[in-house]
Amino acid sequence: MAQLSQLLSRLPEGKDVHMSTMGHVLWVCWHNNLTPAVSQTLLNYGGMLVGEEHEQALWFFFTDDVFLALARLMVWGNFNELAVSIELFPGRLQLSSKRTASLSLDGALQAQQMLVRDSLEVWVHPKSREGRSALPGISFESRPARQGMASVDWATPVVDVRMPYSSTQTWFAILHPLGSPLDKAFQSGWSAMFKRIEALLQKHKIKSIVHETFVMVSVDNLLMLRTFLRDYLRSFDKENNEPGTCWPCVCVVADRNNLNFNTDLPKKIGLQWDNLMPDFPYISYRNAYLLGDGFTVRDLRFTGDQTSMDSWCNVLLDENSISVRSIPLLMAGHLTAGSSGAGGCFYCGIPSHTAAECPTRTYFPSRPETWEEVASLDLENINDAFRHIEMVLGQKGADGYEELLEGKDDAAVLMQAVLDINGPSQLRNVPRHWLYRLREPDPDEEKPTRDDSPAWDLLDQLSRATPDELPDLDKKVAQSITRHQRDPRLRMVRAFLFIQRNDFSHASACFREAASLTPAPTLQAWNEYLQARLSEEQGQYGTAIEQYAQVWRVMPQWRDVQYRGIVCRVKMGFAEQVLEQITKLVREDPSYFNRVLIDPALERGRLLILSSLYDLWAEAKKNAEEERVKINAMEARLNDWFPADHPVQLNLGRKIHTLEALSNINNYLAFLQVLEQRPLLEKELEESIEREVEELRNRYKYYLDVLQEIRDEASWFPFPSVLRDFSSDFNESAGIINWAFACNFNEAETFKRAQSTTPRINELLRNLKKRLKFLRMVRDGTLFGLTMVKTFIWVEIVGLLLCFLGVPIVVFWGDSLHLGWLKNLLGENQWSIQKVLAVIITIIAIGVGALRTTLVFDRKREKLLEQAREQREKAQQMRLERIRRQRVAEAEKARRIQQAENEREVRRQLKERSKN
Repeated sequence: MAQLSQLLSRLPEGKDVHMSTMGHVLWVCWHNNLTPAVSQTLLNYGGMLVGEEHEQALWFFFTDDVFLALARLMVWGNFNELAVSIELFPGRLQLSSKRTASLSLDGALQAQQMLVRDSLEVWVHPKSREGRSALPGISFESRPARQGMASVDWATPVVDVRMPYSSTQTWFAILHPLGSPLDKAFQSGWSAMFKRIEALLQKHKIKSIVHETFVMVSVDNLLMLRTFLRDYLRSFDKENNEPGTCWPCVCVVADRNNLNFNTDLPKKIGLQWDNLMPDFPYISYRNAYLLGDGFTVRDLRFTGDQTSMDSWCNVLLDENSISVRSIPLLMAGHLTAGSSGAGGCFYCGIPSHTAAECPTRTYFPSRPETWEEVASLDLENINDAFRHIEMVLGQKGADGYEELLEGKDDAAVLMQAVLDINGPSQLRNVPRHWLYRLREPDPDEEKPTRDDSPAWDLLDQLSRATPDELPDLDKKVAQSITRHQRDPRLRMVRAFLFIQRNDFSHASACFREAASLTPAPTLQAWNEYLQARLSEEQGQYGTAIEQYAQVWRVMPQWRDVQYRGIVCRVKMGFAEQVLEQITKLVREDPSYFNRVLIDPALERGRLLILSSLYDLWAEAKKNAEEERVKINAMEARLNDWFPADHPVQLNLGRKIHTLEALSNINNYLAFLQVLEQRPLLEKELEESIEREVEELRNRYKYYLDVLQEIRDEASWFPFPSVLRDFSSDFNESAGIINWAFACNFNEAETFKRAQSTTPRINELLRNLKKRLKFLRMVRDGTLFGLTMVKTFIWVEIVGLLLCFLGVPIVVFWGDSLHLGWLKNLLGENQWSIQKVLAVIITIIAIGVGALRTTLVFDRKREKLLEQAREQREKAQQMRLERIRRQRVAEAEKARRIQQAENEREVRRQLKERSKN
């Protein structure tokens, strides 16, 4: 038994409803496989399949043709077995902004169950029968509801099998080629295109009328509409057709209603044909969803309010690359649609307000940082910002611009960027152009001073003036021009004043006069550019293109001029002809990608342009995704090499995280920044690793020098048993340093481990230095004492020998040696004198020993340390030589073993050959 609630649960929830309409809902249930004729009949009568699962489906009908479809099925079921049960009841179709469909039904209807019988059964809800009693050939007969059905007055249709039950839905299709019939390109291109359209109409026997540049087609049923649009769109598929066989052509499909099929049809449709986008048919949402599979529905623009099912949209074939290869951008409807059909604002180009109401008049000058901020916005954020802009402008109109611009969110950034697109023609930027002559000032450049021209004050007054104050201000400007006839800036102020009064002819004349009076070529070109902008906003696109081209020849470095020429071509409807120019412009200056993306002036060719930019977008996105893998690898490499608190980790880690966040932004400029910055950051990482490795290596060399100095200082110490703690720290330090020099610092794990041991070795060396002070004192004191004792002993011995030998000699042989005076001096107290002399000699020995030790101490200490150093180096050389001989012996042994193994292998092979 089929359950309606189960099928409804599979449909999307009715949130974010963008469109909704009341209509007829068909609940179709069947056994086993459904006969294809049932689905095809429902499609041909305008049915829209909303949901389907095993043996049940939900269809929605916009019109009463549902009764004709049911009648046709009942007639067919009289002659064929059809195990199908159908319920018809009212419901509301809801479509989200992403075009997912859901149904809103009465609660009693949602709980229904259906038991399918062997023959066709059709049940009609009483509300669906209201007002339908006069349907030709169809009447209703009340019948009691079956088990599981809602408790209402159900009825079954009774049909007359003799009636044809033809669909009542019919349409008119109107084709209008772009361009002037006097243009040779139009004559050749449209002639070739018309031949193809004529062949298509003849093939399907479709009636048509040709009047002036309009082709009107009568479409009598839904099947014919599907066939016509499918073949028509294929005829415009540039990918599958030869160049030159297609001509841009506007196509509109409208319900026939009460319209007559005659030459007045284009006027009665009520559309501005010169503003419509070519190549993609305009059709109401209601009719677009009737086309069924194979067609893609595209919104013209985003609107904040719920859209009517009778609103216009575009359709294209699913097989068209634009259906899938297009940037999914939403454009706010209030930025592209004007209120009166007049030209857009001269200052910003937005058609929803006049120049006198433009928010740029009193806003601060354009900032280069605005486009940098746009480059950091994700595409989804841009779409959300456009939604917010649409909501605010829809609620507050022109007053909403101030709220948007003063905000701090993405919508404020996007709104500023949209207004900056036409920056060179805006009043707020005029003072800067006068001062810097259309160039960007250097950051540290001193601002030029203003002269005493009255144009400055008058320009400020114009930016604040209301429409009622413009006539009085015009008189002041005219008087100033009389007094300063050679000042071109006054002409420009008056031109802007005329623009705000919608007097474009006088404004153009003033710009022309200003250009003739301006001595600077850049300012002359600027005035000519402003004349071209006037022509553009008046719809004189051909004239504007010529004027832009003239300025471009004078200033080829001014890309805005080239861009405005492209915009004019798009506004004319020839977007396809400038797609290569747009791609080239973006490749030369990638900043124009976002300009093209968000420019409301490109609305007439937006589908083609977004599709054309998709390849650039996809290529950059693919490269950025590849770079993201390298960024992750770079981050892993950074973490492998440096701990979290290392300065390199803190610096480069922040940059890598910033770059990683940038790589996740779905923006063309962000993609390019990732491609540009990742190699530079990787190079910086490698340089940092090399620098840190070299620094660590030098640090360990310094540790080795310090340790060697400590070793040399402590090597000659008289009390080795006292050095237990000192030796322990020394040996640990030596072990760390020996391990470090035996390792390869170019390996991340080794480097990180060696870096982590530096605090320990620093601590050990500090302890060794502290202990070394005490050891040095003991060592130097010992050496000083020993040296002094040695000198004292030798002096004492010599002195005592002289004393004990000299006194007796003087006593016994003094007279013979002519030393009688000394003998008499000694007298009889010889022993006492000797004792005094011994004391004197001891004192002299002590003094001589101290003096000599002081003089020779440093030299003696260095000599002893040098001897210890030489002994240590000699021992080290002997140890290295012994290791070298050992390694040579091991290598020789390995060579002999390998040689013996090779000889055995040769003998084995020879033995095997001899056996064979």
